[in-house]
Amino acid sequence: MRKEMAVCLLFAGLWGGRSEAAQLPDVQYVNGTVKGLAEGTTGVLETTSEKTVDFRAGSIQFTIPYAEIINVKCREENRFRLGVLATVAVGLLKARSKRHLVTVEWQPADGPPGVVTFDASKDKARGLALVLRARAPHACASAGQNCAFAD
Repeated sequence: MRKEMAVCLLFAGLWGGRSEAAQLPDVQYVNGTVKGLAEGTTGVLETTSEKTVDFRAGSIQFTIPYAEIINVKCREENRFRLGVLATVAVGLLKARSKRHLVTVEWQPADGPPGVVTFDASKDKARGLALVLRARAPHACASAGQNCAFAD
């Protein structure tokens, strides 16, 4: 466990130091409690700040402080739901496409709790999970394996 955390901190430190690498373009806001942001909106997720993670989509922006994050969940699911026969047929021909979802829950000191779910490519979702594990370890400690994608 210590070795994993050391690698995560090293990765986050190297990644956080480069501003172009700390921007995750083409991240989709799937759903959540952010007012004024439509489901399915694509934007840029920035992890350059040491204290917050920021999401920008056009003129709409919201910020999540790492200190207020209470839970992080990462999961992988099939992009399309098929019946049994269709699943077998598609499985024989090609691999099924997957969605990589990261859900972040936070509790501001002066407001209602918030939650957002982001959909990103496999590498971007894993990178976000690593940054969240390094900068908000209190949220991942209770989550156990929910804070990382299975290999």
